Amino acid sequence: MRRFISWFLGAIPRAPKRAGLLMRFYYVWREYFTYPGRACAALFLFSIFAGAFAGFWAAWVFSGVAFLFILSLVPSLFLTAKKTKISGSISRIEHATEGDRAYVSVRLQAGTAIDCVWASCSRMDPSLDGENSPELCGIPAGGTGELRASIRTKFRGAYRIPNVSLTVPEIKGMLCNPFRVGEAEILVYPRPKKLVAFPFLTAGQSGLAFVPLLMSNFMRGLDFAGVREYREGDSLRDLYYRAFARYGRPFTKEFEGERGAGVVLVLDTRARNLHEKSLLEPLIRLAAGIGMWLLDRGILGRLFVCDDEFSLAGTDGASVLLETLARIPRAEIYTRGDARDKQWSPAARPMGPVLRVGLFAVKDPLVHKQVVVSDSAQDGADDVLYVPVENLDAGEVSL
Repeated sequence: MRRFISWFLGAIPRAPKRAGLLMRFYYVWREYFTYPGRACAALFLFSIFAGAFAGFWAAWVFSGVAFLFILSLVPSLFLTAKKTKISGSISRIEHATEGDRAYVSVRLQAGTAIDCVWASCSRMDPSLDGENSPELCGIPAGGTGELRASIRTKFRGAYRIPNVSLTVPEIKGMLCNPFRVGEAEILVYPRPKKLVAFPFLTAGQSGLAFVPLLMSNFMRGLDFAGVREYREGDSLRDLYYRAFARYGRPFTKEFEGERGAGVVLVLDTRARNLHEKSLLEPLIRLAAGIGMWLLDRGILGRLFVCDDEFSLAGTDGASVLLETLARIPRAEIYTRGDARDKQWSPAARPMGPVLRVGLFAVKDPLVHKQVVVSDSAQDGADDVLYVPVENLDAGEVSL
């Protein structure tokens, strides 16, 4: 129940689809005021309310002085913006795993001498918390530099950053002027569950289709692909003796298999009710762990999210897997569940065995094995494994 309440509160939208008047005031507050400027403005507003009480004349005196001080900052800000010439471009974006920090690097070039400048990201999703980059001081005219803004992440997803700016403070340090350099997109990857054992994959009659894929000499191609550390079950004829002699531990040669061969991983994100929607994020983390487990063994052939296929050929499979999972929309309260009784329908019939990961079990002749995330332990058939969500709280999972 606690997990459901936490998801329910987090699924409530925090930002409007279109910025209104109050949001625009908030943007001005965040982008044009430094921390001392915000403190001064907040004390000014507080003194106005405090001065509303009869006989409290000192608050009115302070509010008048603060108003004149803030009014004097306006010409200073315009002079700073007019005299300062600076340009920049986004040079690199470092994506992150949920809970970690993402980074946006900005390359700047000063048209005039700059006393102080930093990079900032604003107008982002409320779940992201931007931190200004360390300041660069004393940049001469024509000088260049590199700034790296940090973004703290909480939840998985693909987030657009509308404003990446180079910010220059005015003379008194109360206000600042942002020079926009562009917009960016950061990906927050799910944190994969580490899968230490997967006996369910080869258990029972339905597991016979997966057994040959875990044999080290199955689907061995003729093209040499690389060398990796030895894993239990590898064929002795594939041992690479030169690496063993150099590093003192066994290594195995790898060969490219046929394109499209291997396990077909299907992630079904459909949910029938609010409770199943609350299990979507644990489902995606488990799917990431299963996908990484299959990639480590070189047996992940095709990847599907519902009926959409994502190509793994000729690319870094782990990057494609994590990026695909990061772009899956988060479950929202007001969206209707799309869990109609329909079968998985790929454009081309799969050559390899199919492993489905979802929130409920389905009857599909194309699916050999199913892993279902549920709220409690249940008895499944030979081809269905119910995984309680409490078991996914641990760092390592055995299925």
